[in-house]
Amino acid sequence: MVSPPLPIVGLIANPASSKDIRRLVGLGRVVDVEEKANIAARFLVGLTAGPPVEVLALDDRAGLVRRAVHLARHDAPPVAFLRVTAVGREDDTRHAAEALATAGAAAVAVIGGDGTVRAAVEGWPEAHLVPLAAGTNNAIGIRHEPTILGVATARAVREPLRSRAFVPAPRLLVGGDGDSALVDVVGVRSPWTGARALWDPGELVEALTVNVHPTAIGIAAIAAAFGPLPRDRGRYLRFGAGRAVTVAFGPGMVRSIEVAEVRDLPMGSSVAVRPESRLLALDGERRRVAAGSRITIAPGPDLLDVATALARPERENQLHHPDTPKCRET
Repeated sequence: MVSPPLPIVGLIANPASSKDIRRLVGLGRVVDVEEKANIAARFLVGLTAGPPVEVLALDDRAGLVRRAVHLARHDAPPVAFLRVTAVGREDDTRHAAEALATAGAAAVAVIGGDGTVRAAVEGWPEAHLVPLAAGTNNAIGIRHEPTILGVATARAVREPLRSRAFVPAPRLLVGGDGDSALVDVVGVRSPWTGARALWDPGELVEALTVNVHPTAIGIAAIAAAFGPLPRDRGRYLRFGAGRAVTVAFGPGMVRSIEVAEVRDLPMGSSVAVRPESRLLALDGERRRVAAGSRITIAPGPDLLDVATALARPERENQLHHPDTPKCRET
């Protein structure tokens, strides 16, 4: 009898994340190549704690994954590399995600910041996504210990758990040319991209946000100050004289920001960009001219729910020795 193929877990690591201007204007940390390799190694080791899987990875130009395999030694699952030539640009992530979708991967783990995760989803919009936080704001990245995320991923990629352990998340579509965001699209006053990252609250005109949670920083923190936001909705913010909220605007940056208008919008809603917005920042990076753009809330990837993936059925929680008493509540 031929055994069924093992589930494939994709792995993409970005050597360039966590190096923008917020290291100068705030206290953003630098996650260097060695630390990212260590994160990847711990994730690989964690994968071995569950049912067997295979790993298909991007062979990045800095050799992060190859270094991770060396660090993990014999404690890593089999790792093969995609036939994608990395050139050190954002397209590496996008092309790798496309290749993983074609290969039938059950999930993709992405080591990087919000921009790296966004690029992966642009390559594979329906991905089952495990974003390991290794950037600046990490508004979408999961901050748990990478070993735990490896364990959770190995469990989550098999049915029937897969349909429960990955939960749908929205994304934001900008225009009709493939640009998107997983956390926020922000209209800014300045027409220059500069260092790309957002760090001056005085530049803010408006924002549409999704995937908001109270532990986020940046624009997502402003949105979270107005209460919980269901996963299938977006929150529009117009900045200006109004309610002032004090938030963590970046690592080591606490700012008071005034919000003139707040609206929660359902899935499928579309917002026209205001004339005052000169550029649009996608997930924290100024990337495109704003004029004439519309932003739409659309279905996005499925994100790993770590607690669901690690929860064991009641029958697995029983100790098997017949003389062992069952736990009881007191």
